Parts: sequence; structure tokens; C-alpha cells
Amino acid sequence: MGISRKIGVCQINIAMHAPHSPKGYVELFQDAFRLRRIITRGKADGYLLGALHNVKNAVDDNELQGEIYRFTNIDPDTPWFNTQTGKPADELDTEQIVLPSNLHPNLERFPFVFRPKEHRFWYVSKDRKASLGPSVAEGFLKKIFDEVALLKGLPPVEVTVTPDEAAVDEVFNIYRITKIVLEFKRPNKDDDGEIEARIMERMEKQRINRINEVMSSNDPDGIEPDEQLKAEAEVAAQNGHVESYGYDAVGLRVEESTKKKPAKYTAMLDESIQSIWNVLDHISSRAKGSKR
Repeated sequence: MGISRKIGVCQINIAMHAPHSPKGYVELFQDAFRLRRIITRGKADGYLLGALHNVKNAVDDNELQGEIYRFTNIDPDTPWFNTQTGKPADELDTEQIVLPSNLHPNLERFPFVFRPKEHRFWYVSKDRKASLGPSVAEGFLKKIFDEVALLKGLPPVEVTVTPDEAAVDEVFNIYRITKIVLEFKRPNKDDDGEIEARIMERMEKQRINRINEVMSSNDPDGIEPDEQLKAEAEVAAQNGHVESYGYDAVGLRVEESTKKKPAKYTAMLDESIQSIWNVLDHISSRAKGSKR
């Protein structure tokens, strides 16, 4: 047996509304892949939907595989530094620089599995020294899907990091809650659940993309969430977010949000007996709500 290593996995909910069939989701990824669009973040990080696998059988297998690439996206027009002189490089130094436009250093690859029936995206968030936080992955996917939607004349695609199962309970666990905010993005039409269906119908009738509900209280005991509110909050957490504000037991101000509590999974990988795809398949196919 080889040497095992620990990898981290995160999950993202992707909701499109036209078309919203499993085939439509696979086509969304294909269109995003064909764009070959590099999304930049910060001064040097570039992100690309670098690979797609099993496209032909993705709907039947309920599994589309792929990779997000991250690399250094060098801008030759930014200031350079000369380590020999200890000063900023001058024009004589920089005119010697020739950077190939099609090559980028420091490549890191983050494999993913997308389940089109559940419209859930599972990706390797940490492996050895490489890590890709869920909010960064969410932002990358949102930008490329927004571009596809614009080019294809589709409604916006909603992208939400899946929170931990206990996230809503933790958000409501403030000693005295004075304010609760629920944000609902449009749920997917084929999501099961009475609350999802009711919210979707309301949003479609009124042509609404997002709903923000704010509840506040100046009662000395604060807000006491009932079962209906908790159920609605669970939907919001999967398709938006939930925030709470209040005070702890000693009177200090407290703020909580499901955005700060992403679901995280860990697994051991031994490449002598399994691939990273095996690990992703195992985690994503056995998670709560899987239709496999």
C-alpha cells in the first residue's frame, strides 16, 4: 500500500432556470468550457475551467468530471523589481522581457464532480499545499456562468456554497437574537419540498430574482425562531444565506452567517489503489440528498 494523504472537498449548489434539466446543466458547463475565459482574482491569480470529462455519458451517469485550473497570470505592464540593484526595474531592464502569451506558470489543478440531477458541484478544495476556498470557487463559477447566460440569453445562474448541515442551528444559537435576515435566490424548479415550491411560485409570478426578509425585535428576550422559520431558513441557506445579529450571554455584540459555515468533507487518498475521482465519487454519491 502506498502513502495516503488527506484531501478536502467542498460542495456548491448551482441553480439554473431555463433550461433546468440535467442535460441543460451539462450544456451549461460545455458552453462555459468553450469560452476558455480566464477569470482573474487579485493581482496575479488566473482561473480557468480547464478540463471536462465524461461529457457524453454525464446525464446517464449523473456525473460530469472536470478540473479548475489556477495559475499565475502575469501582467507585463505592471512595475518590475530588479533584485541585483535593489531598485524598481527601468525601461532598459523591462524591454528585455519576453513573455509568451499562451504560457502561465505555477499551475494548480482542482478536480471536480458535478451531479446534474442534484445540480451539485463537488470539488477538491485542499490537496497537499494547494487550496481553493469555497467563496473563491463560488465567485469563479458565478462569473463564467453569468457570461454564458448573457451570450445565450438565459436567466442568471445562481451559485451558492452549500453550508454545513448544522449551520442554521448555529446561526440561531445566539443568546439573544435581535435581527434575522433570510436571502432567497430562486430555487431550482425540480427541487423537492413544499417551501421551495412556494417560494419559486411567488418569485416567478412577481418576476423576482431574490427575496430579502428582515426580522427584528427589541424584546428583552429577543427573537425565538419557530419551526416554520427554521424550515424556511434551511431553504435560504441552500439557495442564498441566513444571517443573525444579537448579543452573547455577557452582552457582547454577535453576528453569524451561514456564509461563514461551508460544508467541508475530508477523505484519505492512496493513489496506489484509487484515484482522486474515486474519492470524489464516493463522497458526492453518498451525501445527503444524492439521487444515485
